[in-house]
Parts: sequence; C-alpha cells; structure tokens
Amino acid sequence: MAVDANKYFRGLRAYLNTNTYEVTKRDGGRILLEEKIFMQGGAERKQKVRLGYSGEVIVIQLDKKNQRGNSDPLFHFFDDDARPWSKRCDYVVFQLLDRKITVYCIEFKSASLPESLVDQLSSSEAWCKAVHSIINLYTGEKKRLNLKKFVFSCMDDPSRFVDQEGYLNRDHSIKHYHYDDLNNMSVEELENECPVLVG
Repeated sequence: MAVDANKYFRGLRAYLNTNTYEVTKRDGGRILLEEKIFMQGGAERKQKVRLGYSGEVIVIQLDKKNQRGNSDPLFHFFDDDARPWSKRCDYVVFQLLDRKITVYCIEFKSASLPESLVDQLSSSEAWCKAVHSIINLYTGEKKRLNLKKFVFSCMDDPSRFVDQEGYLNRDHSIKHYHYDDLNNMSVEELENECPVLVG
C-alpha cells in the first residue's frame, strides 16, 4: 500500500535502529558528518563535513564502529565475513522535503578513489532497497525513494577518475565533490542527475 511521504518517513524513524546508528550532532542547524580518512604516507585525520538541510533528516552512520572498534554485521542474521553485504558507505541520509523522500549515500575518501568505492556505494544502495523491501513485506507500506550516491575527497585533480561534470567514469551514478566545495552547501544542493529509484 503506497503511503504519503510524511507517514513513510515517520515509519522509517520508528523502524530504524536510531538509538545506535543515528547521528544526532548538529552544528548551527547543519548536520555534522565526521570520518577518519587516511592521507598519503599513512597519516590520518578526522574530516568533518557540515551540511545544511531543509525539511527533516535522519542521518545514519552505516559503518559505525562498536566498542571493540569493529563494524557490526550489516545484516545481523547473515555471516558478514567477506560477503557482498559486508561492504557499506559511511553515511546514509534520509530527507523528507516537499512530500518527497530523497536518500543520500555518502562515502568519504582522501586523495584517491579506489576500485572498492563503487562496490561500497552499490552495496549501500542494496541496503536501502533491502530496508525498503522489509518494511513493505512486514507492514505493507511503501513509498518511492530517490537515491543519490556521492563520494567526497580531498583529491586536487580527480580528472582521471571522473568526467567533466564530476561523475565517476566507472559508475556514472556516483558524483564526486571535493571537501572544499561543500562549504555552505545544504544536502539538497548536492547535485546528482542520475538518481536510482527505489520502489
């Protein structure tokens, strides 16, 4: 049964494990995303991205580490060891705006865009489709989601990996942004003309 976006978004907030995975940090009305990235030479730094937003958002840190410093299985009833569903992106943001739900899958990288990037974002797309299917199967509720995939990096010249408009050569559904270009942006301003429709 198709439901309106507001009801579906309320359901998402109730069904997802927001106690463990939701990012609640806000900075001046913006969501605050933080991830450790590894620079050339092995140095690491904490990269912060602040994005404004309109409407309502649920921010899920999909690769959140547990107290032992490991990621828990993406699906707890499946073996996560070297399985396709063990891959995941850093963040999934659900946004309710103008009676529409948009999903942003976001991966943080440093000065490279490795081969595994496409798999991480494809797996996160599959996770969103699985969540959508589970909610529909158990509750009968469904709503079309517009899913967009992004990678953020500090790569000064990504031209060998992306086209002139910033889409990955290996997967044109993934849009690249440099961290510096994200200053003063809101999540709905992240451009991606190749959304994946879920549902």
